[in-house]
Amino acid sequence: MIHPLAVIGEPPEHRDYRPGMACYAPLISKTARVEALCTVDAGLDEPSRVGARSWLMKGVHVGHDAQIGEDCELAPHCSVGGHVKIGDRVRVGQGATFKPFVTVGDDARIGMGAVVVKDVPAGETWVGNPARPLVKGKWTGTRMTEIEEQGWDELATKMESTLQYWQRMQ
Repeated sequence: MIHPLAVIGEPPEHRDYRPGMACYAPLISKTARVEALCTVDAGLDEPSRVGARSWLMKGVHVGHDAQIGEDCELAPHCSVGGHVKIGDRVRVGQGATFKPFVTVGDDARIGMGAVVVKDVPAGETWVGNPARPLVKGKWTGTRMTEIEEQGWDELATKMESTLQYWQRMQ
């Protein structure tokens, strides 16, 4: 199902593209859902693809030559750069952005607002800007700065006091 307000097969946004050049029309599975205001660009080197049972929610952009696997969900306002490869059963949070030429493995999860600048291995959850792996609720790789830690502490305190307030109100 492709919404009538989706834009499918416009010329690739690429420096090498010139008006009149041959492009590859996108290949979108008949079982995929492409909602309103989505764009799927034509391919320059190969067709952009959206796999079976995948769902592009409102406002998703899929760049030229990108490959979206089967059973994927891309939440509103994601931006998938050119030549990105997203595996099967991948879930992408609202507003996530993928730089060109990255690969996301099968069963991966990408957090809301993440900026993916490196390949994401299969089955991992990545969050943040730049996106980094999340393991058991803690950052891996780069340590949080003092300001980030202070922000998390303040947020936890506010959440705890809000929870206590609502418990008293019941």
